[in-house]
Amino acid sequence: MSTFARLPKRSSLPKALDPDNAIKTEDIAAENEKNVIRQPRILHEGAFSWSIPEERKEYKFITASKPALHDLGLPDNEEQDPEFRKIVSGEFYHDLSFRKTDFPFPYAQAYAGWQFGQFAGQLGDGRVHNLFEIPKPKDNKSPSTKFNRKEYEVQLKGSGKTPYSRFADGKAVIRSSIREYIISEHLNQIGIPTTRALSLTYLPQTLAQRYAAERCAIVSRFAESWIRLGTFDLYRWRFDMFGLRKLADYVIEELFTIEEGGKMVEFPFLEQTLEANPAFKNDIQKGLKTLTKYDKMYFEIIVRNAMTTSMWQCYGFLNGVLNTDNTSVIGLSMDFGPFSIMDRYDPEYTPNSEDHQGRYNYANTPTAIWWNLTRLGENLAQLIGAGTELVDNPQFKANQFQKGWEDKVVKRASKVIEIGGEMYMYAFTKKYVETFFNRLGLSHKLIDIQDPEKQNADLLAPMLDVLKKVRCDYNKFFVQLQEARVESADFNIDDFAQSVLLKEVSEHEHYPRDELAQEVKEWVQKYQGYVSKTLEKEGFERYDRSSRYNPLFLPRNWILAEVIERAEESKCEDVALLKKLEKMAFNPFDPSKWGSELKDYEQRWMLQSDVGEDKSMLQCSCAS
Repeated sequence: MSTFARLPKRSSLPKALDPDNAIKTEDIAAENEKNVIRQPRILHEGAFSWSIPEERKEYKFITASKPALHDLGLPDNEEQDPEFRKIVSGEFYHDLSFRKTDFPFPYAQAYAGWQFGQFAGQLGDGRVHNLFEIPKPKDNKSPSTKFNRKEYEVQLKGSGKTPYSRFADGKAVIRSSIREYIISEHLNQIGIPTTRALSLTYLPQTLAQRYAAERCAIVSRFAESWIRLGTFDLYRWRFDMFGLRKLADYVIEELFTIEEGGKMVEFPFLEQTLEANPAFKNDIQKGLKTLTKYDKMYFEIIVRNAMTTSMWQCYGFLNGVLNTDNTSVIGLSMDFGPFSIMDRYDPEYTPNSEDHQGRYNYANTPTAIWWNLTRLGENLAQLIGAGTELVDNPQFKANQFQKGWEDKVVKRASKVIEIGGEMYMYAFTKKYVETFFNRLGLSHKLIDIQDPEKQNADLLAPMLDVLKKVRCDYNKFFVQLQEARVESADFNIDDFAQSVLLKEVSEHEHYPRDELAQEVKEWVQKYQGYVSKTLEKEGFERYDRSSRYNPLFLPRNWILAEVIERAEESKCEDVALLKKLEKMAFNPFDPSKWGSELKDYEQRWMLQSDVGEDKSMLQCSCAS
């Protein structure tokens, strides 16, 4: 095994895209490290600004994720290496001596964004520094990385001001840093595509004004890419079609052209979708004739985001803020602010206390992501509207439009977006049904692959309707169902309905208990039919499948609040609760890895939502 410091490193985005017009080179950035490198400004050209982490008075390394270390090919004891700690805190970069090494010069990325339905103009990495890209080890089996790029980009969050900080301070408080550290790694472990968190460093003498003066931290994190839909927003806002094409080419070549099984594969998720549902090939043939690489890129982005969004829904995860600047081009969960894991099934629940209109509540999440993808289609209108006839035409590339071209481009772009909408619905529903079938222990052979909505309407929608009325714990329901021997002759459906599903329903609910019990029984009877068909089709035990997809533990907001309070009060001298939460959240299927310490907390945390209304369905603000 190598060490973090000695892994091969490169920085592809600065080589492919143009730099900040005020800091054209690394040398200029180094010479002006205390001045222009952090001055807020609007970029009229360029995709990034060279920038190094700000120096802090004191650093205190707290922890590193063991699964993250493993997925980077690093040993468990790597976190003890002083060089590792300096890199993941940003301290390594202070005196510019890193320029004598093979470490690339850090940078901050520019992007724009639509926030809560309004265009916000230029945004960018206001407190993030991109350090370098490192190769994934060949044995990397991280559950959320299939068909993804074979490299990771490493960042620091909370590492200081950049030209995109605007009026902000470039800091991240310990509260939000712990939350992001835990949820990033937890989502990865349950198989949801996500950015990752490598380590957490406390800054004892660095304060930021949020709810009050709060102490800060730095999270080192990594992902296959940090490009967002908002990155494309930036170029459209500038009317920079040259830059937009350059960005699209980079995304296609770096992110959507992947070596798999010894051969190069382009647009893998799109190809899977076209194979699964040939109707799309007919739609494309009728409406578009053939696809350009830019059409394929747009569809690939759509399918990836549809699949990730469906998994959020199946596990009750809500990000809380789903603007275009925090919607990933490769379909990762990212930029965790007021997120939550839903305790009870409530379609109107939003974890964001500032989302007064419910724009990003559970029910609206799929629509919100499609709204963002429609904005992306508008950004790409010139490229996806060109077709094979115009896309490489020298005059078209030079923005020298000829008579009649504009109508053709608009018409074709509209058709691409229209087909994209149908593809989004299909990819979302297919992955949604597959994920719920995994949680229910059912065979995918029972799914109509060309019309998965049939199984959704027959089994899943009625299940959610029951859960909404019963108000039991959403995720615990699947665990309890997998433990019940519904396929055995001695299964008592009445006891199951009353004691498992309905114990949290009071006599004051809108629905009488007997009526609810009957609805539960009717749904379970339908489910038993699917279980019987699963045994006929494949013969595997329902439990064997469902137990791999139903986490026994989830880091609820009230649990995170307890851990954060202990860390804040002790100024991170006492991180025993954080380390315990790590073990449970990073090994959610395997209690044997939760350790022998703090068993009283473990047992109480496992109660999940049986802790009273005051700790259930909590909300957070965007302040971090």
